[in-house]
Amino acid sequence: MMRVACFIFTALISVGSSMGDDAILIRAKHVLTMEGKILEPGSVLVRDGKIAVVAEGIEAQGVKVVDTDWLMPGLVNAATSLGIAGGTSEISSEVTPDFETAAAIDFQSRDLLEAIDEGITTAHVLPGTQSVFSGYSAIIKTSGSGANHSMPRILLPHHGLTVALSSDPTSFNRARSRPDSVFVRQPTNRMGVVWILRSSFHKTTQNLRASGFDENSQKILQDVLAGKLPVFTVSRKDVDIQSGFQLQDEFGFKPIIVGGDEVYRVMDAILERKPTIIYTAMINAANSRELRGTEGTERRFNVVGQLAASEIPFCLAGEKLLDQARFATRFGLDRSVALESITSKSAKALQQDKSVGSIAVGKDADLLAFNGDPLEFTSSIQWTMVDGKIIETITGR
Repeated sequence: MMRVACFIFTALISVGSSMGDDAILIRAKHVLTMEGKILEPGSVLVRDGKIAVVAEGIEAQGVKVVDTDWLMPGLVNAATSLGIAGGTSEISSEVTPDFETAAAIDFQSRDLLEAIDEGITTAHVLPGTQSVFSGYSAIIKTSGSGANHSMPRILLPHHGLTVALSSDPTSFNRARSRPDSVFVRQPTNRMGVVWILRSSFHKTTQNLRASGFDENSQKILQDVLAGKLPVFTVSRKDVDIQSGFQLQDEFGFKPIIVGGDEVYRVMDAILERKPTIIYTAMINAANSRELRGTEGTERRFNVVGQLAASEIPFCLAGEKLLDQARFATRFGLDRSVALESITSKSAKALQQDKSVGSIAVGKDADLLAFNGDPLEFTSSIQWTMVDGKIIETITGR
């Protein structure tokens, strides 16, 4: 990994009653801060759920001391459906911008327990994509609330608007039949998806009520066009990504692309616009057929490497984040960038980098301890820390 010269100090701290009973001193042989430096060795002092001191060496008295081999920030999953119960979409209408994803999360779901075991401490939960306007996304911590601090908690219930700019909303719809089902409706193809988006945004600019929208839904679109609410467009194919750019030109909002399977087909447009890409197409099995594009001809071993080389803002998201980063390095992505793509880059994509994504003074004490290099397949997570509380994982027990 690249090492950047930095000023490292040894802090001598005399701990008094003001330190609190929950203060923890973590000492590691390697501390991956995601702040441009690696401390070897390094120490992190945690107090009141926050990172209080980061240094090469810390001497403290009267605090709990924990030793580990490798320490890094908790993983940030920038696009997931973790914990959503009762279906991920509101399917009663093709336009549901006011769908409350946060209200649909089951905080006792197995998904969230497994997320802790995988090192995910912060997650951006998106609604499903059966509706064109899918609803509000939410940002959660996978732990930190409840009597024993083991329950997840919601940080932002209305983080952004999710839009399905893909064929997903057409999957169950049909036309030219008896209207005996909620699915006898538009859209039935990609053209219909774009039409619903364009006509709804156009009516909003004209202060007209879009079809199927109530007053609250209309206010959400107004916030989008005013730049007050980020838009996450779920787009995988090149034509859908291009459609998103056309809507950007027409209405002024800048979409954050979720998916991006075929960004390699539209690299000229990507290089020109430099959108943020939350890439969910990274495979994590070397023998996967997904190594090639849908035509079975174009190899895409290192799409994220192309994005990194072109300085396109991106992060990895979806299932098995750590495995994604590990395979990305096998395909050529720089090791430090691979780890950043599941921590600091993810936090930045969500505009949460002031509180999570790296090990720095004042940030949330969300940390992972490993018994070896995190990018090695033989290494496992010893424990996960969320807001200063250590949670034993299955592999760490």
